[in-house]
Amino acid sequence: KRREPQNYQCHAWLSDDRVVVGTDTGDLLVIDGVELKAFIPRAPSDSNSIESIVGFSKGLVTGSDDGSIAIYEKSDEKDLYKRSKVFSIDSNAVKIRHLALSHTEEQLICATENNQLFSFALSNADIMKPDDRNFDFLATSFHSGQVTGVDTCIRKPLVATCGLDKSVRIWNYVDKTLELSKYFNEEAHSIAFHPSGLHLLVGFSDKMRLMNVVMDDIRPFKEFAVKACRECRFSNGGHMFAAVNGNTINIFATYTCENLGNLRGHNGKVRSVCWSADDTMLVSCGMDGAAYEWSLKDFKRVGESVLKSCNYTSAVCTPDGKTTFAVGTDKKIKEISESNIVKEHDASAQLLTQVVLSHSGRMLFTGAENGAVQSWKFPLSHEFQEYQCHSRAVTRMCMTYDDSHLFTVSDDGCLLMIDVRDKEMRASKRDKELLAFSEEILVTKSDLDEKTAQMSDLTNKVEEMRTHHGYQMRLKDKDLKDKITGLTDKFTAELEGEKMRYETLAAEKNDMEMEYEDRIKNMDERHAAATQQMEAQYQHKIMAEVERYQQLMEEKELLNERWDEQNSLLVESHERLVQELTDEYEYKLQEEQLALQRIKDEKEELMRELEETRKQVEDDADHEIEELKDKYEVKLAAEREQSLRLKGENGIMRKKFHAQLKEIEDAKDDNKHLAAKQKELYANISMLEKEINGLKKEIRERDETIGDKEKRIYDLKKKNQELEKFKFVLDYKIKELKKQIEPRELEIADMKQQIKEMDHELERYHKTNSNLELTISDNQLKLEGQQHEILKQRAQISQVENTLKRYCNDLHAVIQYITEPKQLKEAVKALYQKHVLEPPAGAQVDQDIQKEYNRQRDYLEKTVDSLKRKLSKDMDLHKTDSMRIMQENVALIKEINELRREIKALKQGPRPPAGGNGKETPGVASGRGSRAVTSSVEAAKEIEMQREEIRRLRTRLDDVERNPIVNRPTSREKLPAMEGFSEGRESTPTPN
Repeated sequence: KRREPQNYQCHAWLSDDRVVVGTDTGDLLVIDGVELKAFIPRAPSDSNSIESIVGFSKGLVTGSDDGSIAIYEKSDEKDLYKRSKVFSIDSNAVKIRHLALSHTEEQLICATENNQLFSFALSNADIMKPDDRNFDFLATSFHSGQVTGVDTCIRKPLVATCGLDKSVRIWNYVDKTLELSKYFNEEAHSIAFHPSGLHLLVGFSDKMRLMNVVMDDIRPFKEFAVKACRECRFSNGGHMFAAVNGNTINIFATYTCENLGNLRGHNGKVRSVCWSADDTMLVSCGMDGAAYEWSLKDFKRVGESVLKSCNYTSAVCTPDGKTTFAVGTDKKIKEISESNIVKEHDASAQLLTQVVLSHSGRMLFTGAENGAVQSWKFPLSHEFQEYQCHSRAVTRMCMTYDDSHLFTVSDDGCLLMIDVRDKEMRASKRDKELLAFSEEILVTKSDLDEKTAQMSDLTNKVEEMRTHHGYQMRLKDKDLKDKITGLTDKFTAELEGEKMRYETLAAEKNDMEMEYEDRIKNMDERHAAATQQMEAQYQHKIMAEVERYQQLMEEKELLNERWDEQNSLLVESHERLVQELTDEYEYKLQEEQLALQRIKDEKEELMRELEETRKQVEDDADHEIEELKDKYEVKLAAEREQSLRLKGENGIMRKKFHAQLKEIEDAKDDNKHLAAKQKELYANISMLEKEINGLKKEIRERDETIGDKEKRIYDLKKKNQELEKFKFVLDYKIKELKKQIEPRELEIADMKQQIKEMDHELERYHKTNSNLELTISDNQLKLEGQQHEILKQRAQISQVENTLKRYCNDLHAVIQYITEPKQLKEAVKALYQKHVLEPPAGAQVDQDIQKEYNRQRDYLEKTVDSLKRKLSKDMDLHKTDSMRIMQENVALIKEINELRREIKALKQGPRPPAGGNGKETPGVASGRGSRAVTSSVEAAKEIEMQREEIRRLRTRLDDVERNPIVNRPTSREKLPAMEGFSEGRESTPTPN
């Protein structure tokens, strides 16, 4: 069947001929062969799109774009399938991309758009409630976005990751499980793990936070004013850490959080830092193409390598700190030693993003933009092995301290663990030292006190429960004994009563048996006499009828014989007559053979007469025979009717006889029923005896139960002694119970805290806006001053150019006296006196002035960049508002057109009667149309105002481009035009 064009999102084959197709509007199409068998529309409350379908024996399951699955079961109705239930994934309203079913059809696996895998028990769907938590993680939760940082510690088998999904996760790479996970309000850009495994350093969008890894939580305890820190790293000893703040590296003490020093020198953003093995040196590289070595003793630069054509993305140094390996945008690995690039190794035209060196210094790994990981032969050569690990660019890499595992993360949201084996069979540090991982954890004193108090409370509760339980057991024993005594007396009395009742019933039964036996005997005698009398009477009647029947049969035989004789006589006479006539005419024929032709006509006439005569004779004979036959058949029918009437009377007598026999059988059945009743009474008595035995058995069983309870009490006493050995487990369970008991209060407290934070954030935004307005006004004043300065500089330049032209003309006039020394000397003196008004002084620029000039130039360039970004952002906002207004205008125009068509249709059609059928009157429609026109006019005015504002801003931008900024001190060199203020030229920084 032809249908309107639709977007078909998914399909599934239910059999060899039947396929189900899902659309972006939430509808289902069932196609059998090439024919559309059914169309299942979506309900108004359903989602907009069906993203995945899977079939099973009872029907099919669909996955939607709001994180819900719908189960459709087979139906005999027109639609073939009927939706039975809908289940939603808790707090995960994203698209379900794929569905997979186990071969037993018990488990359903859902893959969502945010990289999560959920398991659903499809076999229990009939008893599940849609509001319950019906989905579980298949393994554990994963990152739902780009992973921006990864790091590992030394003392524990843990690796930490962070990502743009605002989560920080700690994984156990030995057990391959997720140890801890926590979500924050800001995106995390970098992470560092303390060597002890007890502290984390995470760079968020707003601040950098130093956090403690406690037993079941990650708790911040210090914040640093470093926004969007892209790289942070703990020292190998853990007593210091480095954090990147733009083009500056801040060094902090771990345990005092004191800023020990700042490393400045990069002109671009710093992308990577690496500590030396003894923590005395630090290697950094950045987007400015510089790789620096820093001494942490005096926080000064001790080595540098600058390559402007390459933007470095990652760098590592050897354990001795003498050699550095760096990768960047030129697709090569650079080996830097003593501030010089010693070697360059090509990576087969692949852009390398990360590099990591093993702690032993014998293995080097790199990550590429296409998600591949390369293992380089060391000492470094052009040979390497490549492994395709990720689907997108590798963002971070790190190795464990024993060099046994390599961890890589990527933009595809995956954490990959690679087992590292040394081909030369060199033993790793872990194999040599065999140092076990530590099992210590951090616990705050408040948590410990809280758990101790909870444990003491539980101990007291256990003692109280034990006492209460013993008391309850004694009460139950007493109650059970009383019940047993009462039941015994009750059943004994009932048994005596039943015995007496049984004896009474037995006596009544004997009396009834004797009475019914006499009655049956009398009835048998009466019935036998009546039967004999009736048999004699009917036998006499039957004999009389038989004799009468025999007489009638004899008469019938006589009549038959007479009719046969008459019939034979008639036949004989007829035959004789015929014979005579035949003989006569044969004689005549012989005589008249010669005159045959003459008498032919006479012969024919005689033949006709003969035939008619014969017919008449035959008809007369047949008529007589039929009359005789009818006469005797009537007599025979009358005799038969009389015989049948006698047979009917005989049947009635037989029925009466059978009725008498049935009454006799009913009496016998009554006797049998009484016998069955007697058997039931006997069975009832035996059943009561069995119940008495069962009650006695139950009493014995309850005695045994009481003994088992006493044994259980003894076991509980033993288990109470073992409870002290499970303090840690009880602490954890107590905390879980507390979380279950008081979630509402915690949620209210969190909401209040969020409201306070939002109030503070709103105040901070207001302050920031006011500061930005002041900054914009200051920048505008500075721009105007710089424009005046540029005009002044241009006037000076034109003046100098004119002076230079005059000097060239005068010098050309002096050159003609080149052959006459005296005139040449005089001409030179005149030229000097004319052009040199003041004797020149030695030109020397103070170093502080030069530094201040450089600082102001950097500041102005950053200011201009920020203004450009803000301008572009404002333009984007204006563009978005314009598009929104245009869309609203289009919608309003559509509504106006629809209203016009409706008005036109109402004008052309007949006027509806007063009281209406629920439709709008033309007045209402015109009123709504006028309102729509007014709204469209206002929207058009707003669009025109926005366009005028855009034209004004563009005019302002053109003025700024035509009048470059000159509000900066004079220098020896002319700075190039900045990016965005000159066409066809790119900004290239000049060396200071």
